[in-house]
Amino acid sequence: MKKIFFISLFVSLAFTSFSQFYAGAHFAYNSTWLMNKQVFDEGPEMDIAVSFGNYFGVMAGYYFTDQLGVEININPNKIVQKYRGDFKLSGTDERAYYNSSTVLNTIDYPVLLKIGKDAYFELGCMFSSVSKASYNKTFDEDYFNNFNVAIYKDIPYFDFYDIENMDVKAAFKTFGIGAIIGFGANINLYEDALKLNFGLRFNYIITDLQGINALGYNKAYSPWVSAKESKVFKTNPLYGGLKIGLLYNF
Repeated sequence: MKKIFFISLFVSLAFTSFSQFYAGAHFAYNSTWLMNKQVFDEGPEMDIAVSFGNYFGVMAGYYFTDQLGVEININPNKIVQKYRGDFKLSGTDERAYYNSSTVLNTIDYPVLLKIGKDAYFELGCMFSSVSKASYNKTFDEDYFNNFNVAIYKDIPYFDFYDIENMDVKAAFKTFGIGAIIGFGANINLYEDALKLNFGLRFNYIITDLQGINALGYNKAYSPWVSAKESKVFKTNPLYGGLKIGLLYNF
């Protein structure tokens, strides 16, 4: 009984002596991807382009020991996926070119295990809620009024019209679950209380958010998405990059 008491007392004192609460705010600039196998397998009709997004938010954490803690965030987040594609014009060797993009806004709620304090490694899970989604598409030329017809999947294609900020939130699932991994450092700015935080963090939504492809079509849009393609039509956001912030130790 005495052993149990002294062990409990030792653990309690150890956690109390090292415990520390902190809070702050941060900003991240990310390379962003909407991972979709149907898009990746499509060929020149749908090529992905380099895309960037960002998030900002607040964080709060608690260190149980000098090297082990937990952190939670609330991060309004923007994920951008740009595309560049082209179709063969009927009866010619020329092609019709377009640019499109999907902008997905989410509110992310990471829950992280922190290992280390001045320099740290972090991993955890994330709950993500889709708040907004929009789609844009522009063609390089006015193919429609020039009476062009393209061939897409051996079918005549006539949809040569531009789209600006079309609401496509309904095509996405409203909630996703993801995983996070990252590392970074906290640099003392003032009396070991105010610190500059910077690091790298990578986020991946594991669950399928469905969504749309480069032409703005969802998985049920036949014949442009075949029955076979609809089975692999899954959207998993992936984003990661540099984050910087300020935190205060209480």
